Amino acid sequence: MLMAVNGARVIARWELMREWSRKQSVRWDLVTALEQYKAVVQEKAKNKSAPPPTFEDEPAIPRVSDMDVDSSVKPRGSPT
Repeated sequence: MLMAVNGARVIARWELMREWSRKQSVRWDLVTALEQYKAVVQEKAKNKSAPPPTFEDEPAIPRVSDMDVDSSVKPRGSPT
């Protein structure tokens, strides 16, 4: 089980880095991604007859307009 989780994390990180290097990260919708994650975690808990997790103490994701993103940063090995 632990290997499957760690493998999934590695794949997800690799996919995110690939999207960022291809300049596709502008399309990321973090709020929607978080809501989807919460739904999956809650459904898994329900299927295992476990108490559903709470996300009350989670920090809020700032709006895109509030994020300070430096567009001049380039990934290593990318053409200028």
